[in-house]
Amino acid sequence: MVLQNASAGKFGRVFGGDTLHSWLFYIKTPEFITGLAIALFFTVSSFLGVYFVPYDPNAINLSNSFLGPSMTHLFGTDYVGRDVLSRTLVGGRVSIEVGISAGLLVVLIGGTVGVVTGYYGNVLDMAVQRSVDVILAIPTIVFVLVLLSIFGSSLLVIILAVGALAWPSLARITRAETLSLKEREFIHAEVLAGASGAHIVFRHLIPNEISTFAVYSGLAISNAILVQAALAYLGFASSSVSWGFDLFMAQQYIIRGSWWMMLFPGIALTLTSLGFYLMSEGLRRVTGK
Repeated sequence: MVLQNASAGKFGRVFGGDTLHSWLFYIKTPEFITGLAIALFFTVSSFLGVYFVPYDPNAINLSNSFLGPSMTHLFGTDYVGRDVLSRTLVGGRVSIEVGISAGLLVVLIGGTVGVVTGYYGNVLDMAVQRSVDVILAIPTIVFVLVLLSIFGSSLLVIILAVGALAWPSLARITRAETLSLKEREFIHAEVLAGASGAHIVFRHLIPNEISTFAVYSGLAISNAILVQAALAYLGFASSSVSWGFDLFMAQQYIIRGSWWMMLFPGIALTLTSLGFYLMSEGLRRVTGK
C-alpha cells in the first residue's frame, strides 16, 4: 500500500493534488503558451466573431467582387464581394467543432479500449489488436468519403467518421502503458487485496494515464481540424462559412491573381491546427510522454 500511495502521490503532483502549481508549470513552456494563445484566439473568433467582425460574412455585394486588400477590406473580398477578413475570423467554427468533438471521441474510445485490453489481455486483446491493424490500414480520407457518400455530409457523420479511424493509435499507446503499469507492485497489492478488475482499471490505471490522454488529445484535435478542412475542400462542407470551403472556392481564381482569397483562410487553418499541436507538444515535454 505504500507503493500504491507513492504512485498516487506522483500522479497528484502531475495532474491531481497540486493542480494550480502543475498548470502554472505547463504554461511556462513556450510551446504550450504559444499554442494556447493561438487556439484560444481562433476558437473565440470562430464562435463569437460574428458579433464583432466588420462585415456580415455572408453578405453578397457583386460590385465589390475581387477587391484586393485595402483599408476598407483588410483581407480583400471574394468572388461575390464578401469580406475575406470576416469569413476568416468566423470560418473556423465547423473545423474546431469537429476537431474538439472527434478528439474527445478518440480519447474516450482509444483510451478505454487500450487500458481494458492491456489489463485483461488474452483473447480480447488479440481480437482488438487485429481489428486495430485493419483500421490503421484504411486510408482516412477515402474511408470518410465513402461514409459521407452513404450517410450524407452532416456534422455528426463527419465527427463519427474521423473519430472512428483515429482511436486505434491511442489504443496501442495506452495498451503498452497498461502492460507496464499492471506489473507494478501497487497493482499486485490491489489484486491480492481482492480489488476487482473494474476498480483497478478506473481507480488506478486510467488516472495514471491521464497525461497520455491529454497529450494525444491535442494531436487528435489538430489532425481532425485538417481532415475536416480537407473534406470541405473536396466539396463535403456542412457550412458555407468554413476555411476548407473558402479554399475550395478560391482555387479557381488564383490564376487571375486573387491570391488573398486562398492565403488568409489557409493561414488561419494552419495556425489553428498548429496551436493545438503546440499545446500537445508542451504537455509532452512536461510529462515526458
